[in-house]
Amino acid sequence: MAATDQRNIRGMLALATTGLLGQAAAQDFANDWTVNLAYLNYFEPDRVNVQSFYGKASGQISDDAHISVGVVLDTMTGATPSGAVEGSNVVANTGTSGGGFEVDGTSSSLADFDDTRLAVDLDWEHTYGRFVRVNYGAYASVEGDFAALGASVKGNVDLNNRNTTLALGLGAEGDQSSQRDGRTPEPMSNVTDQSFYGEGRRNTYDVLLGVTQVLGRRTIAQVNLTYTHSLGYHNDPYKVFSRADEDDVEAERYYENRPDERIRGALYTSLRHQLTDGDIIGGSLRYYQDDWGVEAVTGELSYRLHIAGRGSYVEPFGRAHYQTEADFYLRTLGMDEELPEYASADARLGELQAYTGGLKFSQPVLDWGTLQIRGSYYYQRFEDANYDDNQAFIAQLGFEFGSRYR
Repeated sequence: MAATDQRNIRGMLALATTGLLGQAAAQDFANDWTVNLAYLNYFEPDRVNVQSFYGKASGQISDDAHISVGVVLDTMTGATPSGAVEGSNVVANTGTSGGGFEVDGTSSSLADFDDTRLAVDLDWEHTYGRFVRVNYGAYASVEGDFAALGASVKGNVDLNNRNTTLALGLGAEGDQSSQRDGRTPEPMSNVTDQSFYGEGRRNTYDVLLGVTQVLGRRTIAQVNLTYTHSLGYHNDPYKVFSRADEDDVEAERYYENRPDERIRGALYTSLRHQLTDGDIIGGSLRYYQDDWGVEAVTGELSYRLHIAGRGSYVEPFGRAHYQTEADFYLRTLGMDEELPEYASADARLGELQAYTGGLKFSQPVLDWGTLQIRGSYYYQRFEDANYDDNQAFIAQLGFEFGSRYR
């Protein structure tokens, strides 16, 4: 779609609308569409590179119905920490998109991978009367060793002269994961045993409660409470941990094991205020907790500075994140320690700090679209992991066009 000119895209959308509504309705709504195209590059020096291509078309199909269709294509290459200690020499990892591990006398704590992901989502929002909107959503995501299918429904009710909006959302997802060859390792088994099972399956259920409140002519606040309950296979089939001495000389390596149930909750609050000169300052705070022992706090700040020209602005932003480690997280297992029931050396479950800073630029292009450019720097600091830190550079280019620009 990125290579298709604007006229051809509008023609395809009009054709699709005609099939849904009939010729008369299509004449009313075929041009009431917006198209978003975006490209993102995520780059970790000497580690991971992700290139993501995104397209979304959305618009009215009737007086009270709005739909959107989105497609994401990701290509992912590089190397990621396996959980093993650095410089160990028991086994070799053939990659997170390969067949697992080989016993060959050499090893690395980084695992090479190469994969592609395709995701599609569909949303349909229907208005019931003046004050009730319900959004129905469905999505699917497929890559070499993971697949997910999900659906959601979210209702919004406007109250108090539309100064207050209450939201209730429900969602469900089913996924399956494995190594590239369709197998999952036996949890807590020695890698040299090469003991495997079939695919791992998991079901996840979400509930969202939210309220959005207008506090004044220029101020709006939002509070969301989310609850997530997942059951099934939570392991990463490529992650391992090392049994090692105090000098990090590895003696054995085991596949990880995580509990087969996880309950998560999060409280999110945000506040946005428009200054008298039109600039917008915004901030948010999120608290997270789960029954694995992980607690996290995330804060964000942004300032949208309007510049010369209609709709042009620059927006610096920053984000800080801190989390505690899971109850079963370990960097290594001691030489004399018994194997626990659950264990993982995945640094994402350890104590960490993360910081993001960046700048977003938006510029209308004549009368037919808006160009957006975003760049940011991401830094992670791990308190007790096989790698002390990690950094990434993120660049995004987006373009939006549609009938509202004409």
